[in-house]
Parts: sequence; structure tokens; C-alpha cells
Amino acid sequence: MHNHTFSAVTEANKEWFLIHYDEKFDLTKTKLLILLASVYTSVFAQIAPNLNLIDMDGVSHNLYDYLDDGKTVLLDFFITNCPPCQESSTYMNEFWKIHGPYGRDEMETLSIEVNPNSNEIVKETALLWGIENPIINLNTIPEAYLPFIHAYPNYLMICPDRSITLLTFGFRHPLSTLEWEQALNTCKYGYDFTDITLFDLEITQCENNVTAQINLGNVGLKPVSNIYIDVFTDNNYKSSIYWDHTLLPTSTSNETPYPILYEDTQIEASEIHFEVKAEKDINPKNNRINHKKKLTYHQDITIELQMDYYPEEISWLLVDADGNIIIEGDGRNYQPYQFIRRELKLDTSICYSFIINDEFGDGFCCSLNGGYYPDGHYLIKAGPDTLIYNNAFKKRKEDAFYIENSMSNEVSLTEINNQKNKITKSKYFNLKGQNIKKPINYGPYLREDTYENGHTKYTKFIEIRSK
Repeated sequence: MHNHTFSAVTEANKEWFLIHYDEKFDLTKTKLLILLASVYTSVFAQIAPNLNLIDMDGVSHNLYDYLDDGKTVLLDFFITNCPPCQESSTYMNEFWKIHGPYGRDEMETLSIEVNPNSNEIVKETALLWGIENPIINLNTIPEAYLPFIHAYPNYLMICPDRSITLLTFGFRHPLSTLEWEQALNTCKYGYDFTDITLFDLEITQCENNVTAQINLGNVGLKPVSNIYIDVFTDNNYKSSIYWDHTLLPTSTSNETPYPILYEDTQIEASEIHFEVKAEKDINPKNNRINHKKKLTYHQDITIELQMDYYPEEISWLLVDADGNIIIEGDGRNYQPYQFIRRELKLDTSICYSFIINDEFGDGFCCSLNGGYYPDGHYLIKAGPDTLIYNNAFKKRKEDAFYIENSMSNEVSLTEINNQKNKITKSKYFNLKGQNIKKPINYGPYLREDTYENGHTKYTKFIEIRSK
């Protein structure tokens, strides 16, 4: 079941939502939604009081300063002994990475602990839950916000015009960030807009064969039909996919009976990207997703896995194009936070796929290192070069790479890229593969360098936060 919210729903649309919920769910849930709608109405019309806060790193935060700069602010009121708070923190952190100061830079998230607890307990909780945004330990609810706090977690989205939107509270934590992005959109676009986003591209590309599972999300306020997805190879238009179904607000195409699968056996390009088009789509920033073919000339492959707090949920394997298992592993054999490294020498002219699964469905969930960057991840290197890095998968992820045989295997990609070749352009990405405008001030990011000879190289950087 996918949870919807009334935080960004107009009076005219509330009846539509209730009708569709009544079709899908039982009467008890519908009554709950009516209750939430009434709570929403009582909160939305009010103006947010200002907050002056100092986080646990000693950094000051003024709510109105953020709003006056045109930023939206998500206030996360939580307590440490709160299972729904922990469950929802994964989605809050994902949302912050995409839209926060080190993603699209259109919002900030402030997590405020409001029970009497020591700084040490709050820090330990933040590390366990994987919260990376600023955290404030207040030990009490700010008096001006008492009318807005109903249960925990309690999420309030504050728009630049200082209006308050109650997103979720208590057991009704989000099952995805779509409803939050919808609420963020209302701060920018008002209450009558269409916005389709393209995300969660599950793609394998080996030689000329491409298989992709494309997932669309509706973060607007209206049902959307007649959606086109254009396919480009090396920036040249190749074909279009027509999705002749209806996508409801805050739902995804993968949740419908009509998932979108793309297959092609004649893709000779090194890069493929997809662009979604829908009538009156107001936001083009989330309409495109890219994929680059993973190619190496090096046979020496290293697989590294940094376990999180729940290694028993993780399993993985490396297979060749015929499905033969090269190596496999089971997290039940390892300890929390254990580091695993496997070195292999693989045959050339073969495509390989690394497949990782999380039984619980939350991926690498928890954080170490002061909350600056997630500890759980997997990495695949070819010689000294990083082919694949991922710390953001949820239930399952498959990454394919091809070992070419056209050059000497004694030469690494780093040497190839740097032999009398200059960097022609550089791009920056967060660890979800989303393009960012500039390197971030702290935490991890990737830089993609393109050389004159057409080769590309990815380098991971980690910046340490300064006060």
C-alpha cells in the first residue's frame, strides 16, 4: 500500500482523493484519511513561528533566514524511543540528499529531538538511524510549535511564504518521498500543477544489449495519462515509449499492473538516457535520467562491501552473461559494520553482473562516521579504477560491466585516460547518480571527467564538514 497525504491537496481535490481511496481501501482507512484532512486544514492556514537553533555541530540555523532565501524547510520533530521515527528517517535522508543543499539546493531539513536526552544519546540515535541533515537536541517542544505537534515523527514543511504544511505524524510515516516532493512542489508552484518524475532506473547494458525497468512517479496534484518516454543514445534520439495508462498522484508506474520495460539488442552507444514527457508538466528538472556503459580493459576486479548494522539482510553474487555464478556471499556470515573485500581475475570479452539483495528492503540503512556519510556501500574496482559505487539501493540492485579485450590488460583505465589526453569536461554527482551543480561542502560526491579520447573516469571525494 502506498500512503498519500493531504498536505498538498486543494479543497476541490480532496473529494477525488477520498473517492479513490474508498475504492482501494476499507472504510476504516478512509475515516483515517478524513481525520488527517481535517488536521491538515487546521494547520495549513497558519504562519510558522521563527526558530533560532544551534545544531549538534555548533552551527546556527534561523528558520526565517532560510525562507527569505527562497528555501523550503522540513522540520522533523522526533524522539529517540520511536520506531516509526527510525523507519521514516531513511526516506527523510533520501529526500534531503536529493533536494537539500548538496543536491538541488532548494530546501533544508532540520531534525529536532524534543525529549529530555543527553547529546550522547541523540548522537548515537542519529548514527543508528542514518540521519545526515542538521540535528538539534532541544529536550522539549518549542512553545510556539506546541499546537502543531500531534505524535512522532511529526513533519512540518514550511514554505518560503511561511505557511505550514503538516506532512505526516505518528505511525503514518511515509513509504516513499513522493508525497514530500509533492508538498515541496506546492511551495513552488501552488495548487494546480502537473509534475511527472523519472527515477529508479534499473538497467543492465552489456555489449549492444540493453534491458531497463523504467519507473515513473507522479508528484503533481492531478492524475496523468498519455505519457511518452523518449530514448536517446549518445544524445541522439532513437525511439519513444508510449505509456497509455493513468498515474495517480504520489504513485509510481511500478505500483500499477503496467510496469515499463525497455529492451533493445542494437545499442552501440556508450551512454543512454531517457526523458519523460507529459502534457503541462511544470518541472523539467526531474524528467531525465542517464546511464553510462560500464567498460574496462582490466581483468583484475575487486569487490568491496561495507556492511551496515544489519548484515544478515544482505546477500550478493557476481554472475557472467550465461548466469554462471562467479562468487556469492551471505551477510549472515558477517558482523555489523564488517568490511568485506574479494579480489578476482576475470576473463575478457564477457559481460558480468553484480546483484545485491536486501531482505528487509531498506538497503544499507544506517550511518557511521559522525553522520557525515553513509557507511554501508558496495564498490567494484577494475585495477585502480572505480567502476561501480552504490550506497542507496533498497531491495535489489543489478550492475553490469564488460571487460574488453582490445587492449593490453597490463594497462589501467587511469593510464589510458591520462596518456596525452586532457580533460574536456567534468560533471559532479551525488551518490544516487543525480547531477549536482557544484561539489558539496561536506560528505561524499562523485566527479566524472571526460577526456579527449572519449574515455571517462569517476573519482569519489569526501569533504569534511566545518563549522
